[in-house]
Amino acid sequence: MVNQQVRWILPKPSQSPPRRTQEDRREESDRRILRAAIRLIARNGSAGTSMAEIGLAAGYSRGLPSERFGTKDALLRSVVATIEEAFQARLAGDLGDKTGLAAVEARVGAHLDGALKGAAGVRALYLLYMESLTVAPDLHAQIAQMGHDNRDGLAAHLREAQRLGEINRDIDSKAHAMVILGAIRGIITQWVIDPRAVDLLEAKAVLVSMVQRLAGRPRSGR
Repeated sequence: MVNQQVRWILPKPSQSPPRRTQEDRREESDRRILRAAIRLIARNGSAGTSMAEIGLAAGYSRGLPSERFGTKDALLRSVVATIEEAFQARLAGDLGDKTGLAAVEARVGAHLDGALKGAAGVRALYLLYMESLTVAPDLHAQIAQMGHDNRDGLAAHLREAQRLGEINRDIDSKAHAMVILGAIRGIITQWVIDPRAVDLLEAKAVLVSMVQRLAGRPRSGR
């Protein structure tokens, strides 16, 4: 006798799957192209990845990525936007209703835990960071803006921590935000280059501890 739960899950014989619209098929193919691009860029960088290779890796024709995205630069911008969108969703979940110093720590965790949970995306993004200075200059403004946004988010939570009395009011929130983001990016860059040499969980614990200790310490000379 078939289990009742299984019978409930299985469709009735008379049912047929809903027909997908052309827009549905287009959205699915675009997602597959972007996922294939991320995998290949994580492995070979953008300079070592062609539009044709991306189309084939996605399971489509060599020319479909160009048909959908136009230029390679446009596709790369979409790749960066896709990875950033996933990060922002992860960050929102990690932040929840946290405030002040707890929110700073959550931001650190979102970056470093995210590298473990979405390794291909983070590796692809960091390779594109580097390539935006050389072979992919069209990405530079987009990537620079992401840096501004991340620093502003950290600085806002540091100021909030000051208002809550969690850290010293004397610290420069913008300077501390710059250093914290620099540490995050430096850790992940080392991990991208040599993942076996960098324990991201250990690095997160050390960086969070440094934030907790240093944030409340007055600047030297005061």
